[in-house]
Amino acid sequence: MSTTKLKQVTSVDVAKAAGVSRAAVSRTFSNNGYVSEATKEKVLAAAKALGYRVNHLARSLNRQRSDLIGLVVADMDNPFRSQQVNDLSEAILANNHRPLLIPTAKGRDSSQVIDMLLHYNVSGVIITSDTPPATIFETCAENQVPVVLINKQDKHPHVDRVLCDNAGGIQLLWEAFAEKQCEHIAVVSSAASSYSIRKREQLFCQHAEQIGIRVDVIYAPSHCYQGGLEAAESLSAFEPQPDGVFCTNDYLALGLIDGLKDKTGKHIIDDMFIAGFDDMQQASWKSYQLTTIRQATDEMATQSVELLISRIQHPDQAARTCYLDVSLIRRQSL
Repeated sequence: MSTTKLKQVTSVDVAKAAGVSRAAVSRTFSNNGYVSEATKEKVLAAAKALGYRVNHLARSLNRQRSDLIGLVVADMDNPFRSQQVNDLSEAILANNHRPLLIPTAKGRDSSQVIDMLLHYNVSGVIITSDTPPATIFETCAENQVPVVLINKQDKHPHVDRVLCDNAGGIQLLWEAFAEKQCEHIAVVSSAASSYSIRKREQLFCQHAEQIGIRVDVIYAPSHCYQGGLEAAESLSAFEPQPDGVFCTNDYLALGLIDGLKDKTGKHIIDDMFIAGFDDMQQASWKSYQLTTIRQATDEMATQSVELLISRIQHPDQAARTCYLDVSLIRRQSL
């Protein structure tokens, strides 16, 4: 059995096969400089016949920036986050860049993430959620790497942000609870650090205080499905039971609903109005039918990538903050 290594096809080989200069091959694949349609067709035909592919990583090492966009993401077990990453990746590709996914987690050395982003000469970075430490975006900004933060509280003079309109979402939820004449509402929040979770909790409780509605807050260990299950244990011990429940994200709400069904039976769900926040795909499943606030991940992705491309082109502009519109999605739970 032969172990001869196949020769790697180079731009020189393509140039010879197409009968053009190497510079013409370079201009064809980089879209940098003029090349006639006839020459472009010959180059592309020769490249296809030879199986030539541009080594974008090698090219990036010879330039100040690659066409890579770093996606720094935590909480990948959350289905909402997965949808968010998918839409961000699609938006990046639609803008002729390539996503470089870098999962991170609490406790991970941020210097590893920073080294990876700078080593690959990324053109920009998008950071989602609160878990990635501020050191990552601060170091990127110091090295003139454009950054966009999604739903993060941190601020920087040259870092843009996209934030969900939490205040608008909470107002819509209160109007929905008011229609059901709820007089005692439990808020399921999280003890874990999260800008979005804490903001929604605070806004909801502030409004309750203003209108004189009783609110009790339950702090789950984390804002995930398991956290919702544990919150169900606490909620089932309330006497009397609240007539409404607001979960600060859908992931908590799904765990809460399953936990209540397991703990007390379906009847308590039928007598309680429940709402979440995010409109993750699973919220519409038949077993949940969760009323929730929708923050559209595709619109979020479009805003984020547009801000980043603008920052790449004009790096010295002042920091901008864009707010993502939200809407109430009514289902059987409320």
